[in-house]
Amino acid sequence: MDYKKVGKCIIINNKNFEDKTGMGTRNGTDKDAGDLAKSFKNLGFEVDIHHDRSRDDMEKLLKKAAEENHSDAACFACILLSHGEEGLIYGTDGPMAIKSLTALFRGDKCKSLIGKPKLFFIQACRGSEFDEGIQTDSGPANDTLETDANPRYKIP
Repeated sequence: MDYKKVGKCIIINNKNFEDKTGMGTRNGTDKDAGDLAKSFKNLGFEVDIHHDRSRDDMEKLLKKAAEENHSDAACFACILLSHGEEGLIYGTDGPMAIKSLTALFRGDKCKSLIGKPKLFFIQACRGSEFDEGIQTDSGPANDTLETDANPRYKIP
């Protein structure tokens, strides 16, 4: 089925957090948000960027988006850039359940997106545990790194 537009992409970029959260500033996130906005615009999305939103603001923003008419759109995308924990995403004032945001787009609440992709991209840590990663089949099997430190690999 053909649609008039690809759809809306909402980016919530939380960089600065209230002291009570214990969360530090997320340096580099503005570059990520800008690059993502450019990429999604190039894909044909209508992009809205929102910076430093509280839990309540995030919920209100996405509730409003879910209540919009998406009948002429092929899909909806939401990108959350913030601190996180397992199953949680941080507003500037503290954590909230990711499910509480994604549930706003269920078929019973957002009828104009029934049967259409609802894409959620979340860039946030999931707590203090390290991601062990996976084995790859690329590169030499005996690839070694000489160092006098204990290296940790991560995607910046």
